[in-house]
Amino acid sequence: MARAPMRRAGLLVAALVAGWSGPAAALMPPYVYEGARRDAASVIVIAVQKVKPPQESFGACMVTGTVARVERGTAYRPGQAVTIAVPCARPGAAPPIGGTIWQPVDRLEKSRFGRAFLDAAGQVVLSQYEPLAAAP
Repeated sequence: MARAPMRRAGLLVAALVAGWSGPAAALMPPYVYEGARRDAASVIVIAVQKVKPPQESFGACMVTGTVARVERGTAYRPGQAVTIAVPCARPGAAPPIGGTIWQPVDRLEKSRFGRAFLDAAGQVVLSQYEPLAAAP
């Protein structure tokens, strides 16, 4: 009887891997990412000015801009210049499978704003960066 749920779980994982269509796929349960967002020391919205992609096909894009809005925390203030490292991948890249959410480089470059969930050291927590087309 216990084999049926295990089999369904295995089929679900297989379907996720088979249906993985690009860099934004992640293989951690959603509650892990939700917890990272909930527990982030700072949440800021950045007016993106520049995105510097990595030399390789995947890595950290350096997103530079100014803080447009502080949604949580006291470490940042509106108008402050910031540069944060966001996991990213170019089209056709084959980053390692794991919990990292690899943002498409072109999507980061096209975004005018981004919401960053940061730890106390100012690092993006568990890939929690959301490109935004317009200010929220």
